[in-house]
Amino acid sequence: MSDPITEADLLAYVDDQLDPARRIEVEEHLAHNPDAATRVMADLKDRDTLRLIHAAPLPRPAEPMLAATVRLERALAWRELSLKLRRIAAVVALIGFGWVAHGQVGLGITDSEASPKPPAFVEDALHSHETALVRARMVSQHGTAAYDPAEILAATGIRLPPLPEGWQVRDAQIFPSRDGHSAEITVDTGDLGRVSLFAAHVPVFNVIDPTVARSGEAKTVYWQTGQLAYALTGTGSDKAIERAAVRLSRKLQ
Repeated sequence: MSDPITEADLLAYVDDQLDPARRIEVEEHLAHNPDAATRVMADLKDRDTLRLIHAAPLPRPAEPMLAATVRLERALAWRELSLKLRRIAAVVALIGFGWVAHGQVGLGITDSEASPKPPAFVEDALHSHETALVRARMVSQHGTAAYDPAEILAATGIRLPPLPEGWQVRDAQIFPSRDGHSAEITVDTGDLGRVSLFAAHVPVFNVIDPTVARSGEAKTVYWQTGQLAYALTGTGSDKAIERAAVRLSRKLQ
């Protein structure tokens, strides 16, 4: 059985005065005595701090080594500068090629290509609008069902905005969409002509202000409130449809 660990053993441990076997016994003692371990760690810190203060300064490297270091540092700096200049030259060349191609063969990014791609529900809204136009031309599809936004809300969870005075609903349909139900109503507005108001559930919560998207002759202004997305589609002027969409979006707030 080993001898008990004394205060002298702890001091000798801090001063590196113990043989390996006794150091192991001291460390085993410290592992089971947190208070003693804390005091020893503090003593070790003080010891190392004193050694650092009184340590002799590092000798100055030989002059040939210093000169070689300076040469290496300069070579690396020139190499880095050269790489940067090559990258800049490549970018300038690509930009120059792009402008030449744009001028000679019409390559380039048009305004419509540069604008953000509309969300997927805008495509659903355009399809619903086209379907409504087809239904309007078919005598067999001229239903007279009453438009009831409360019933649509109860059945689908889709809240439709109150329509401006003078707008007359001509058709209301429920369609399947990418993420559940969607609702589409066809409205005669008078000044805007016939428009389609589309609303659908979307998977990602977001808030999008009314934004214009164009597809052929039809213009769509879409917006999103939480997890419901809306789109107003018609053939009137962009500004007029956008103003109408802003009015509808405010009625949902």
